[in-house]
Formats: sequence, C-alpha cells, structure tokens
Amino acid sequence: MSSQQTTGGGGGGSSNNNAVEFDLPDEILAVIPTDPYHQLDLARKITSMAIASRVSSLESDTGRLRQKLLEKDRVINELEDRVSTLTRASQQAHFALNNAVEENVCVTLNYS
Repeated sequence: MSSQQTTGGGGGGSSNNNAVEFDLPDEILAVIPTDPYHQLDLARKITSMAIASRVSSLESDTGRLRQKLLEKDRVINELEDRVSTLTRASQQAHFALNNAVEENVCVTLNYS
C-alpha cells in the first residue's frame, strides 16, 4: 500500500521531473475523486467546513470573553462605589475631627 499518489505531467522530459507526490493515507486517496474539478469542489467544501468551524470557535470565544468583560465591569463598578463611600466617610471624619479640634481650642482659650 502506497501513501503517495503520483501524477505524471505531459510535454517533454522525463515524467519524474513533472511528478507530484502527495503524502496522504491510502484511505484518503481511495475516496478522493480523480477528476480535478471534482477535487477542487471537494477542497472548497472542506475549506468551507474548516472556516465555519473556526468562525464558530471564535464566536464562542468572543461570547466567553464578553462575559468576562461584563463581570470585570461589574467588579469595577462595585469598587468605584466602595471608593466613593469611603471617600465620603473620610470627609465626614475629617470634618468631625476639625470641629473637635476647634471646640478644644475654644475651650482651652476660655479657661486660660
């Protein structure tokens, strides 16, 4: 059993110079049409199937990545809300501290 198909060329010279060898299993060679136009049609169909499979895989990856992006956006929004809440709390604490310091200064000046 040979795993190579040889196609001889026409014209001058030996047929070995124009021979094309394909390293394909015998099982594949047994089902490939002999007519070149049918071979091209089969190649087109196989290519279409490969492209469709790749597109489907990329669409699936895109959906998965979009979900990850949405989750990260959600986490970012939660963190921004926490930062805002902590900033307000810090400002309120700072304001309360300033009021306490001012009261202490007033009390200290009144007892002096």
